[in-house]
Amino acid sequence: MATSMEYRFKRLEFDILPKNPPEWDRPLCVIDQGIASNDDYLFKYNRYRKHSAKNNSEELANETLMKYNFIADRWEKIKCKNLPTYFQLTSILMSGNFIIIHGGKDFEFINEYTFQLFVGNLAKKNQDNCVEFEEICSTNGIPITEYGQPVLIDGKFVYSLNGTSEYQNEMDVYRLDLCTKEWQLLCQARGKHPRTDENLRREVAYYDNHLYMFGGAHVMILLKNMYLDTFEDIQVFDISTNKWKYFKTLPDLQNSSPSYPANRCYYGWAQCPTQPEYVYMSGGSDNVNFFSDIWRLNLNTLQWCNLMPSKLPKSMILHSSTVVPSGRIYYYNGIVSTESSNMYQKDDMMCAWIRIPKLKAICWDAMLYYFKDQMLKSSLEDLQNLGLPLEYYENITKAKTLV
Repeated sequence: MATSMEYRFKRLEFDILPKNPPEWDRPLCVIDQGIASNDDYLFKYNRYRKHSAKNNSEELANETLMKYNFIADRWEKIKCKNLPTYFQLTSILMSGNFIIIHGGKDFEFINEYTFQLFVGNLAKKNQDNCVEFEEICSTNGIPITEYGQPVLIDGKFVYSLNGTSEYQNEMDVYRLDLCTKEWQLLCQARGKHPRTDENLRREVAYYDNHLYMFGGAHVMILLKNMYLDTFEDIQVFDISTNKWKYFKTLPDLQNSSPSYPANRCYYGWAQCPTQPEYVYMSGGSDNVNFFSDIWRLNLNTLQWCNLMPSKLPKSMILHSSTVVPSGRIYYYNGIVSTESSNMYQKDDMMCAWIRIPKLKAICWDAMLYYFKDQMLKSSLEDLQNLGLPLEYYENITKAKTLV
């Protein structure tokens, strides 16, 4: 049945997506865990709950790769082979049909894992109808064990700026060639460059052969102190010269207060794949206050823009974020702060358009708004008679199998 409210395109207005019942069909609510996406699915590497019909109970099952169908509002498990056996603080990347899983820790945060990376092709399945992952180990003497590292992809290269190893925070720059399957150390930053040693919770973006890194904290482990870094400065790694540079960012000229993001850690961070010059930061905490503001940084001009009055529905930290190619940002999981200063973990999925997409995408968004329920209940013959473009017809037929 069509809705009585008129459709309108809403930019920077958040919707909270439905949760998939029952609870054991959803991935575990794990904070600070990477997510990836395309225009049809959100992907998450995690453990999941498994329901036992014998005693009507639920239990933890093994690690798996799950995807959330944006049309059906349902999670589904992807049959996989050779997935890694840990999932805390793991980075997940997507390039076309390829899913890349890198790093991570077990529940006890024990450093037992090498500099590993797993690659799977979602479009190619083996004889058991599984997506088979290939493990790429360090083949050139890089004995790093680490987790929580920023990882990015550009074409055939994966860049890693390390993370935490044996309680030591590191910012060395590594690059993996996916063709030769070899890692290369581009820059050993520890002790050689200012503010690149013992840094924690810094985020990184790739743009125009440079790595942009800022935010987070400077940690003095021996003194047990942590100082938040300012967003007025930015560190840039030039891949052509393998050297660090330092620049001042520009304030938001439209808003005098605040003109820069407040110093913070544990914020959401995402880069738009179709407008890679834009990165988006949201929420976070300065260890006293929780934030709900959303900022955009233009990597061409290094200028900040506060996207007010748009903000997160709740002040939150440690939430995962991703931007789909058509221009919608998604947030998942996180720790929420209430007005009474109480904190609790939340597994909501929120989304908002951060750019105006092509007219074709807006028309499809309107079709789903008015007729999604009808299309999901229609027969395949009726759907074919609607004259939907092939890609949208295929999306609806896939969603129909889940509802």
